[in-house]
Order: sequence, then structure tokens, then C-alpha cells
Amino acid sequence: MPYTKEKRCFERIRVPNICGMVELKGGKKEVSIVNACSGGVCIAGVEMDLGDIVRLFIDHPETVGTISLYCKVVWVESKGDEIGYSGLALLNTNRILFEQELESFGRLIAAATGNT
Repeated sequence: MPYTKEKRCFERIRVPNICGMVELKGGKKEVSIVNACSGGVCIAGVEMDLGDIVRLFIDHPETVGTISLYCKVVWVESKGDEIGYSGLALLNTNRILFEQELESFGRLIAAATGNT
């Protein structure tokens, strides 16, 4: 198997039993959150195109209200006829404008690792 360089800057954390919604051009679609890190998430359940800008909504008991994150689709993986996985990079990098969303997302990751 050929070696491929790992491009991620942050450790991926499995976040089981977390669902969300992705807002696309055609409306909102339900997705499953596969894993997350400080820089993005991997989702399953909806077909997207590389480079799409989407809005991800996550409800989690550790947060107050819904987490709303703007993301860019940075990779997609399809498995035949099944809808595969998509990697989303967070675009909410302005810590002043998106302080609450980023803190809530951080709590979600901390809860998944047991570091609450």
C-alpha cells in the first residue's frame, strides 16, 4: 500500500451517536458525525461536492442550544452506490465573532474524549 502523508494538524476524536444537519443549496439534510477535531469534522449521510461551503448544525447535550458552524468540504469519499464520507474544515476561525460556537464545539470534543 502506498504511503500517503497525513495532512491533519489535530487528532481525530470519535464522537459516537451525534447527529446533525447540513444546510446545502437544496435545503437541510440529516448527517451523522463520524469524528471531529479542532479543525473540522468527518460526516456521513449526504452527497456533497469538493469545495462546497455548507453550514453544519450540531445538537449535543454538553452544549446550550445548537452549534452552528460554517465549513468547507475538503475531501469526499464515495463507496459505490452508497453515500460515503465527507471531510469538513471549519471556517469559523474568527474567535471574536464565533466565540460561543467554537467554545461549544470544544466542549463537544472534550466530552467525547472524557476531558470535561
